[in-house]
Amino acid sequence: MRKPARPRLAALAAALVAALAAVVACTPGESRPGEPSTSSTADPTGATGEPVTLRFAVYGDEALVASYTELAEAFTRSNPRITVDVLAARDATAAQRDLQSTEADGLPPDVFLSASDQLPRLVSEARVQPVDTLLEDRGIEFGDGYQREGLEAFSADSALQCMPHDVSPLVVYYNERLLDPSQLVDDVTDPGPTARSGWSFDQFSLAARRIARGGTANGVHIEPDLEMLAPFIWSGGGDLVDDLEEPTSLALSEDDTRAVLEALLTLFRDQGVTPTRAQLSRKDAVQRFARGRLGMILGTRGVTPQLRAARGLDFEAFPLPNLGSYRTVSSITGYCISSTTSHVEEAADLVAFAAGREGASITSRSGYVVPANVTVVTSPAFTQPTRQPRNAFLFSETVRRADETPRVAGWPKVVRETRPLLEQMYYAPVVNLDVLLPQIDLRSQTILAPEEPPETE
Repeated sequence: MRKPARPRLAALAAALVAALAAVVACTPGESRPGEPSTSSTADPTGATGEPVTLRFAVYGDEALVASYTELAEAFTRSNPRITVDVLAARDATAAQRDLQSTEADGLPPDVFLSASDQLPRLVSEARVQPVDTLLEDRGIEFGDGYQREGLEAFSADSALQCMPHDVSPLVVYYNERLLDPSQLVDDVTDPGPTARSGWSFDQFSLAARRIARGGTANGVHIEPDLEMLAPFIWSGGGDLVDDLEEPTSLALSEDDTRAVLEALLTLFRDQGVTPTRAQLSRKDAVQRFARGRLGMILGTRGVTPQLRAARGLDFEAFPLPNLGSYRTVSSITGYCISSTTSHVEEAADLVAFAAGREGASITSRSGYVVPANVTVVTSPAFTQPTRQPRNAFLFSETVRRADETPRVAGWPKVVRETRPLLEQMYYAPVVNLDVLLPQIDLRSQTILAPEEPPETE
């Protein structure tokens, strides 16, 4: 089995973080980790400048967008000469379309929110302004103040290209009225799995089958998606791709990965336990969970507000089950500065404010994000101890054990274009893995390592 080649990339990112920390250590003035210094030598937005309007592109549900609007208003109160226009899209896909459209029209945003999987494309197309030096000048302490995974995800070409904002690991949400994890063991002296100890895939499968046995709800749903399957594949000792740094193909047909998928499919294809495609077409998994018709789902912090809004729903969070070792993945977003902005200094001020204690607290209170700012992630603004889920520590602690999917420009397309084939693996009445898995791998190869056209004379 070919293991992912991670050391060189990890070493590069670690060196970058160390370098950033060293530079910041030499910056005059003192500040708490993750909080801009109040005595930075840079003061690009002093009271003497001309009025400036920044275009700030974000995306998300209405309540999340409202938190970005609140963030923008708070920034303007601290920087009266800078007005911020918030440009909102409903999701990441729409945001990418809007970004391309505004750039084509010559009116790109000055600052925009982006998922980390878009970074290779943004860098290759020279569409972002590196932020490390700009934020160092504003007292941002990278070494201790921000989640390392977020910094690594937005690092490229030996520079921090965007500032991490939300670093949200994948967890299991379960309905407390349908599942009591302490009942998953026979020994009365065994307390059963806990949020800190975790649980095995066997216990997870048992929980799903017991929920379904009650007849009122399905046990579990896991999306037929590479990002969702990746931690299970790694946990069981398989590989997602042939080489994590320079992938040329998925590795689903390799023996170790296939063995993991076969184990997973005994649960995922059981229509007595999982909802059918027809059921999901009427109500998606989150909606079914919110209505008490589904016992467990996988999700990031981003689904929490929708679950909180469901009447009568008691829910909790658990780590992903393990098939040998604990693994997860994170959804990571960050604030990027457009390479074409004519207001670089003001844009950097906005990003520094958004990533600092006040800005990160504002967006954290929305319930949607896990702040990259380590001071805020341990504060009540994020933990919200009186609200569900009570195991909020999972989001801040398991992120340290999250793995990364490939950081190459073609990866989002691989995820998108293999989904129909993964749906066949889940839902087709009969599935032949000897045929389907090589077909999925081959589809990825046409994206990750396309054949070059022959040279013409």
